[in-house]
Amino acid sequence: MHRQWGPRLFAMKVLLAYLCHYRDRHDYHISLMPVGLVSIAAYLEKLGHEVILANYSRTGHRKAIREIYAHNPSVLGVSIFTHNRIDSMKLIQGIKKRLPKCVIVAGGPHITFLTDEYLRQYREIDFIIRGEGELAFANLLEMLGRKRPPSTKVLEAVTADPLDALPSPSDFSGEMFDIDPNEQFKYIITTRGCPHQCGFCCSPVFWDNKVRFVKPSRIVSDLVGLYKKRGLIYFSIRDDNFTLRKGRVMDFAQRLRDSGVWMMWNCQSRVDTVDEEMLGAMKLAGMEMVQFGVESGSDKILALYDKKTTVVSIKKAAAAARKVGLYLSIYLMTGMKGEKYSDVKKTAALIRQVLPGDGIVSPVALYPGTRLYEETRLEGGVSNSIWFESTESGIFLRNEEQVFNWMEELLKELSLVREKSWYRTEDFRRHRRVMGPDCWVTDILEGDYNLDEELYEAAERNYLRVISTRPANPWGYLRMGKLKFQLNDFDESERYYREVTRIVPAYYGGWLKLAENRLALGNRHGARQSAAEAWKLNRFDARINNIRELLK
Repeated sequence: MHRQWGPRLFAMKVLLAYLCHYRDRHDYHISLMPVGLVSIAAYLEKLGHEVILANYSRTGHRKAIREIYAHNPSVLGVSIFTHNRIDSMKLIQGIKKRLPKCVIVAGGPHITFLTDEYLRQYREIDFIIRGEGELAFANLLEMLGRKRPPSTKVLEAVTADPLDALPSPSDFSGEMFDIDPNEQFKYIITTRGCPHQCGFCCSPVFWDNKVRFVKPSRIVSDLVGLYKKRGLIYFSIRDDNFTLRKGRVMDFAQRLRDSGVWMMWNCQSRVDTVDEEMLGAMKLAGMEMVQFGVESGSDKILALYDKKTTVVSIKKAAAAARKVGLYLSIYLMTGMKGEKYSDVKKTAALIRQVLPGDGIVSPVALYPGTRLYEETRLEGGVSNSIWFESTESGIFLRNEEQVFNWMEELLKELSLVREKSWYRTEDFRRHRRVMGPDCWVTDILEGDYNLDEELYEAAERNYLRVISTRPANPWGYLRMGKLKFQLNDFDESERYYREVTRIVPAYYGGWLKLAENRLALGNRHGARQSAAEAWKLNRFDARINNIRELLK
């Protein structure tokens, strides 16, 4: 029924909303708009609908209700995760009371697996879309426009295949409320689905146990657009496992190197899908950090998670990352059924061996749609009613003081190894022997180390090497500007910051640094002009607002 392109005969006014629990409003990642909702917005806009994208995480549901009422949309879509379910339902109830004719559509991973329960509890929900949302939402709007609403409240996903048929989320050009494009659009997703069956993850079921890929050429095309149009010089790939297909990753890395844009980036990965060659190619293409889903340093616990990885494979992947000179971040969990302190000590020992520079430790949580949740529910350890009885943002498998003590111990271990994890002069020499002398990321990372250590001449040599070998790369100029500014050589730092604004005029950070530099020189008029450019490109950065206040 659904035609993928072309204007709709019945264009509708749609508001797509997200908000986290109000107590999480200052959490950077939780308060960020989900990429999937932005993708839906871009697709519906492409079809001719009037779409408003609104993030009410910082304002809360009461103000959100007033804002949505003022917009008076025909359709409201709300993205519901486990952590934001309570505030989302308050929003939905409030809107239906104020705008009874507004069609309310709910979607997202949490409600996908609890559709019957939510329809019983909340009559305010008109439709639930299970799983992937773009095409199913578009079909619903077409039926509503034709005054032929679906006969069921539960709409199944319609798979977009190939994924390249969908517009990039960053193509969205409609009205946005409280969304910082500079932060929102640097998070990209290039695959949907995962072939693995980790017991704590709902991704395989949510994506119907299939994996689909955006072509490398399309990814790079989107990145070039982000670089030139939005001034993004750093991005983060948030795929479940970006490195699943080596050939695709190598193709992407080469295309990005050939693209003429210079961006640094990071990605998430499984330890059993990388090798030294792949990691090296990614670093040559600008990657500076890799994030591995490690979970545990105990083979027994990894088997209970059904990770299909081992401690040996974790150590091998971490060693490869450090060999090529990537910074390493790891995700850990503790509190699995059957986990003992001896297993936690193995995880602590692993931290000391692999030397991550960063890490996250979480208790094992129960999410609908995961094997772990279903097993626990069938055993009587949890029921679907818990999501309506508890006000907690998550439900833990073992809500025990002991588990939280283990978390604190692992976090302390991560803190203790952080200083050891950073690369030093001898490490950078080894990286060059592996990567060759022409890896600009190595130069930037070594320059940053030297700058932190106040080895200014060495840092300058690093940054000037990037400038001389890649004169169109903004990172060398950006770092040289920082170095000269730190040395109070403001005439020189201005010269470098001006180059940043010339190379990437849409990058607000270059204009901000130029404004700060001109203020240090006493050039208040020039500082005002630069600050105005920065503010035009980004109205969310507190530093821009601060300098504008100083210059009034």
